[in-house]
Amino acid sequence: MNLYGIPDAYLSRQSRNVVLLLTLGSSLLIGALDYYTRADLLILYIIPVYVAAWYGGSSVGGVIAIYCAGAALVSLMDKVKWSVSSDSVWGFVARLLIYLLIVRIISSLRKTMQQREELTRFIVHDLRSPIGSAITGLQTLELTKDSISEENQEMLQLALVSNQRALSLVNAILDIAKLEDGKMSVNKAEHATDEFAEKCFVEVSLWAKTNEITLETEITRHKSIFDAELTSRVVVNLLSNALKISPPGTKIILKIAPSGSKMTEFSIIDQGPGIPADYAESIFDPFVQVKGTRGGTGLGLTFCRLAVQAQGGKIWVESELGKGTAMKFQLPG
Repeated sequence: MNLYGIPDAYLSRQSRNVVLLLTLGSSLLIGALDYYTRADLLILYIIPVYVAAWYGGSSVGGVIAIYCAGAALVSLMDKVKWSVSSDSVWGFVARLLIYLLIVRIISSLRKTMQQREELTRFIVHDLRSPIGSAITGLQTLELTKDSISEENQEMLQLALVSNQRALSLVNAILDIAKLEDGKMSVNKAEHATDEFAEKCFVEVSLWAKTNEITLETEITRHKSIFDAELTSRVVVNLLSNALKISPPGTKIILKIAPSGSKMTEFSIIDQGPGIPADYAESIFDPFVQVKGTRGGTGLGLTFCRLAVQAQGGKIWVESELGKGTAMKFQLPG
């Protein structure tokens, strides 16, 4: 989310070019309004300068700044004699300096944020390898659990679950960037829904056992076309979220069934505390946390939304406080 509240991370390069064209058009419109009205539109000029600097950098922002200052100068001219007074010239210079200063600040801020994002991605990418190695080592150690005490077996399971959760978060952070930039490939194929559900459960079964939560399925067995890897990660993310909030002794149900014309609906239903209605839309935004819940970054749900949308589907939440939550998504195919 940028300084305007525009989710620019979700914009493709083509969309950003459209934004810049709209910015140019808006600056032309403001210039025309400034010329034909008596009102001083100094504040309105700042908007296209701001947007141009954010999306286009210092060069594009500078061009828009010069235009806006020039448009303001024309509006201050004597429209009968078409002459420019010294006050108008000083007004032009003052506005141009203000606009260029804004461009410098915003473009520098944008560049700094991009560098920070790139550094974060490098760090997260480097974390994936050691976490993966730790999981492999723990899984190998698990094969010799007969020689390990019961107490140490519980510690081993806890370490394995924790590392799997960490790896899931790392993958979500890296793949969110790919999905935002449209660089994540979508490979759709036909899959049996019951076999797909079993594979998803394998990844969270240990965690469910550790938390004393029962996993159940209600599957209408049929063939459906979707990207198995992306969709399984969505399901596993949603199952993981349900496991985090579900009390011991409860159950989580995974439902998969045809819905409407050539659609397949996936539902993950828990018996947790529920989600307030105010969060029904924002819960899929980055870093949004439901008040009163513990931990979590919200990036898992952001990944789920982007992964579902990349396949032409939609995702939503149905919940009632005190009665649990149903996270649902539909995919065509």
